[in-house]
Amino acid sequence: MNIVTDLYLGWEQFAHAEECVQPVWQPELRIDQGLRGRLLDRDLAHECPAEDCDHASLFRRFTVRVICRSCTVVHIVTGEDVGITSSTTPAYGYGQDAREVKGLWLWPGEQTVPGRDEEPRDWLVTRTPRPPLTAADVAGTIDRYRTSGQHKRWRARALPDPAGPYGDSQLRWARHRSEHLSVDQAADWIHAQYEPQTVEVAV
Repeated sequence: MNIVTDLYLGWEQFAHAEECVQPVWQPELRIDQGLRGRLLDRDLAHECPAEDCDHASLFRRFTVRVICRSCTVVHIVTGEDVGITSSTTPAYGYGQDAREVKGLWLWPGEQTVPGRDEEPRDWLVTRTPRPPLTAADVAGTIDRYRTSGQHKRWRARALPDPAGPYGDSQLRWARHRSEHLSVDQAADWIHAQYEPQTVEVAV
């Protein structure tokens, strides 16, 4: 299962040529069997006495070809031992529109159990309607957990801080609050962290 940061951050888009007039990619996938260690028909096939040998002569390989017929740019991605799954954008999380709450945009993560529990497990929060691409684009996070009594609650983090006490190696936060009863309540709390704080001073 992907955590929400893996769905949004660290991805790079394929580049079109600068003069491309119709930037549309046509993706294609090919999977076939590669043959390792046999350049000629008379060469001996690889044999290995180890039961868990992972470098046998035959191996599964893949090629992804992404073509733009307008600017003629082609990107080719190759690799071995490919794993391919299919899903939907609600189940996978990425590919949906953000949910707006009080001027914040909530970007959904994966569903915990698609078809049964259709609410995303976690969210990235931004202050603009643009999808987050880097850690600098993220204004907060919301994730679900269960209390010791098995009640569903939401945890929120806000105010990016590289040395903050909350978060992980990718995103660190200055403030954190648990026990929210809903995603909207957690988003309200994040929104409040970015509002000017007023302090009453006795005169």
